[in-house]
Amino acid sequence: MNAPLTAEREMGGSLRRGAGVVAAAAVVALAIWALARLLGVELTVGKGDDASTVGAVDVLVTVLLAGLAAGGVQTLLARRGAARSWPFVGSTALAISVIGPSWLADGAAGVVLIGMHLAVGVVLIAGFTRPVSA
Repeated sequence: MNAPLTAEREMGGSLRRGAGVVAAAAVVALAIWALARLLGVELTVGKGDDASTVGAVDVLVTVLLAGLAAGGVQTLLARRGAARSWPFVGSTALAISVIGPSWLADGAAGVVLIGMHLAVGVVLIAGFTRPVSA
């Protein structure tokens, strides 16, 4: 009789936890972005006429999309009984994501953007890793 209530509570707790993980990743990314701006680093990606500046909204939207993707993949893995694979899958996605800033940004902007990818990736991977019950 209490099973539906327990499942509802777990679902609500899981959603709150996921939202907290994504929010933490967003705070980390925006803090790095703000620090870079304070230090005078112009975060631009692209070359020549195709270059564009990375703004706070760009950072926030990207983190939200990455967080939704991470949470979705982790949930699918957990449903298939492969939750232990999440750190491997997440770190593989992180390694692939670093290609973008290493290819499209130069100098200090590249270093900051790669650092931002790594920091957000660590938060998402660690945050969505569920403890393994004995």
